[in-house]
Amino acid sequence: MGNNTNPICQCPECNNRGVYKYGVRRRGMGNAFLCEFHKISNESYYAKNNIHVGKIKAHRMTLGVEFETDFASEYARLEMMLQGFFPTHDGSIRGPEFKSPIMEGFNTIKAFIPTIQYLIDNGEMGLNYNYSDEWAPSTGTHTHVGHHDYMNELTMSYIRRFYHSLFLPLCNAMLADEEKVARIFGRNFVDYASPITKETQATRHSNFINTQHKNTLEWRICVYRNEKQYAHCVDVVADMSSKVFNTFCAKVLEMGLYDSQTLTAEQKTELKKAADKTAKQIVKVWEKA
Repeated sequence: MGNNTNPICQCPECNNRGVYKYGVRRRGMGNAFLCEFHKISNESYYAKNNIHVGKIKAHRMTLGVEFETDFASEYARLEMMLQGFFPTHDGSIRGPEFKSPIMEGFNTIKAFIPTIQYLIDNGEMGLNYNYSDEWAPSTGTHTHVGHHDYMNELTMSYIRRFYHSLFLPLCNAMLADEEKVARIFGRNFVDYASPITKETQATRHSNFINTQHKNTLEWRICVYRNEKQYAHCVDVVADMSSKVFNTFCAKVLEMGLYDSQTLTAEQKTELKKAADKTAKQIVKVWEKA
C-alpha cells in the first residue's frame, strides 16, 4: 500500500474525500487508487448510479445490476469501481451492495463476469449461501432492464395497472418447476423476492418482479452463482422484458393514453388483450429457457 502525489479515487461518484489515497495493486496492471472513504465505507442506500456505459443498441434496452455481497476486499472494491460500480450501504447484508452504471445492452456485464468470478474464486468477494437452504441466499443480484422508448413513468403506471395479467401466468409456471427457477435465476423464491397471487399489490417491494421504479423492471429473483448461470439469467430476463416493452408498452403509447387516466371499457379490453398476449409471450420464453 502507498500514496501518490496526485491519485484519483476510482469510484465514479467520488469527490475524492480524504487526503490520503490507498494504492491497490491490480494483477499485472500496476496501481490504482481508493480514497480514504471508499477504502472501507459505502455510499447511502439511496444513492443512484446515473453513469451510462456503451452505445445505444438496436434493441434500445438497458441493463442495471445491484450486486449484493457478504464482504468485499479493498481489491474487490477497486475492481468493481473501475467498471463503474460504486459501493452502497444495505442494512440487510453484511458487505456492500455494488450498483452498476446504466449499461447499454447486455455485453458490458457479460464481459465483466469473469472478473467477478475471479474475485469470488480468490476470496476477494463473498456471497452468503450459508443457510440451511442454500437456494435462499441472503445476497441477491437484482437485475434492472429498461428501454429508451417504451419504459417511462407513463408506461410503468400501466404495467402496474395490469401487473397480474402480465406476470401471474409466469409466476405460476415458475412455481410449477422450482428446480428450473433455481437453475436459471440462481435461487428459489424467497421472502424478499417472492411469488405473487391475484391479491398481491403490484407495488409491493418484495415481488419477484418489482415495479416501484420509474423506468425499469427489477428482477429481484436473480442471484449470481457462476459465470454461465448469470449470463444465461441475463439473457432470459432481457428476453422476457422485451416482450413487455415491445408488446404491452408499445400498445399503451400507440393508444395515446396518459397517466391516471380513467379508461373506457373499450380501452380496458384492448389493454387486457395486449397484457394477455404479452403474458403468453413471456411464458413461452420461460418454457424455452
